[in-house]
Parts: sequence; C-alpha cells; structure tokens
Amino acid sequence: MARLVTMTAALAVFLALGVGVYGRFFAAPPAPPADPEFVADAKTPLPAADEFEHLAKTDSVAMYEKCLSRYLRDAKGFTATLVKRERVDGEPKPPKEPQEEVIQLAVRGDTPDPATGTHFIEVAMKWESGAKKAMGSEIRGTLYSEKPGAEGTGGKVVTFRPTALMTTTSVRPADPLAKSQSRYSIRDAGMYRGMLRTYDVWKHRKAAGTLKTEYVGKQAIPQIDGRVCYVIDRICATPEADPFELGGAPITNPAIIARDGHNRVRIMIDAETWLQVGSELYRPDGELLASYYFRNANTNPTFPSDTFTLTGLKAKK
Repeated sequence: MARLVTMTAALAVFLALGVGVYGRFFAAPPAPPADPEFVADAKTPLPAADEFEHLAKTDSVAMYEKCLSRYLRDAKGFTATLVKRERVDGEPKPPKEPQEEVIQLAVRGDTPDPATGTHFIEVAMKWESGAKKAMGSEIRGTLYSEKPGAEGTGGKVVTFRPTALMTTTSVRPADPLAKSQSRYSIRDAGMYRGMLRTYDVWKHRKAAGTLKTEYVGKQAIPQIDGRVCYVIDRICATPEADPFELGGAPITNPAIIARDGHNRVRIMIDAETWLQVGSELYRPDGELLASYYFRNANTNPTFPSDTFTLTGLKAKK
C-alpha cells in the first residue's frame, strides 16, 4: 500500500512537471494585454512645424497625439538601427554601466488596420554587436510574428543562437527567459508602440495632475548622427517602473520599483519626422537605467520577402 501511495505521488509530480513544461513551451500563448486606446483625428490637419514646437514646449500630451496621428497616417512599417543600453532586473549594478547593444530592427503590423481595427505584429531583430547570452550562447537574432498559420511563429519569440546545440528555441513573449533579456516585450519594439507607451503614461499623469515636464530645447543628438530633435524631460513625482508589456498592469511592488524604477525620463522627438528617436531613463541616484536610440529610422521601408522568416533570421548580412 505504501509503495502504491509513493508511486501515485511520484506520478502526480511527473504529470505536474509535464503540464508545466507543456504550458511553457508548447501551449498557445495567452492573449497579450489590450493596447491603450488612441483614436487619431483624421479630419484635423497636422500642425505646421512652429505649431508643433509650441506643443513640445507647452503641452507634451497634445504633441504626442500629433506624433501618433502622423505615424498612423504615413507609416507602412518601420526599420532602424536600435542602439540600446539597459539594466534588466537591476543588473548590472552601478557603478558598472550596462553594455551597448546594436540591433538591426524591422517591424511590420504594429498599427491597426484602418478597416478592421486588427493587426498582426511582426518583429525581426538581428544583433550587430553587444548580443547577450542565454544558456551560455549568444542570441544573434529574435523573430516574432502573430500571423496565423505557417507564416507566423505561433505568437512566440524564436531566438537564434548559432553556437548552441539547439540553434533555435521559442518562448512566450512574456516568459521569464524573455524578461531576463530586455526591459520591454518584443511586441513593443516598434516606434509606434514605444510612442504609445509614453503617451499613455503621460496622459494619465496629466489627468491626475502629476505630470511635470520641461522643454529642454531643440538640439542635435550625437547618438543619432546629429538629427535635430525636440528634447523634453519628465520628472516623476515618485519613482516608477514600467510594465514589461504595453497595456500591462501598473507595477506597485516597492521592491521592484526600488530595483528597476526611474524618476527622470528624457525623450527626443525628431524635428522633421516627429518620431521618438531617443529615450533615456534615470534612476533616483542619477545613474542611467536605460537608453534607446533609433538611427536611420524609416517608416516606409521595402521589406525583403524573408525578413520575418526563420530563413531570414539565420541569414548573414
């Protein structure tokens, strides 16, 4: 009897582990959070350059509404060279600086279809330098596609590690392995969703009466080849930590805020294109938490046919 009970308990543990493994790697990913609502005013003409700069100086939320409206009107996808540095899960700890990553980024389907309101996000990222490691091997590329059927990746992130025993693996976008590599979900890697994230936070702070921004000026930014940008600082009333996914629940855990929180944000809006081509987040101690620069941003790219495929992910430049 005792042996039967032991065998039954062991079988239950085995099944539980099996269910856990299946749920993590094989089951369909859960639906992502709903996107913050933004409805563009298609009937109102976009402002002239001097009017837009006035908004940058006086009403940053209204400025973002114009940025998003222009992107929805003009963009047909997005490519850029993303240069990022970020602390993830508090690492590396200051005074050590986060390493720089240089990534070729391509995004398609990041905006809803005007007719249906739906969209299938596709993201391809290929590292030029600064690639991080997962399970001992460098991640040289990641691919994500929500397209149904064989064209997509099943709503999972495929990682390419050419020196690993298994060169490709897939995980859910919000899997702990994915969160250990980046502060933000791959679904939100595109320009539109990055601007939407900032807009949504700033809009809610404005409604609460706690939004404090300062127009720094019109500056040439060295990190993006001297592009002239409107630079705006936001000082947070208290330290904040962004959710991993756009539309995710606000982070209220004091331990996470203490580890990953920021109290100052600097954003750089390209004066010509109105794209948020630069962002910097700073910790309460003044140390850099993260920075993101988009060089050679293009909102009307021509994508090679293999861009959002496993073949394209593995292809050498």
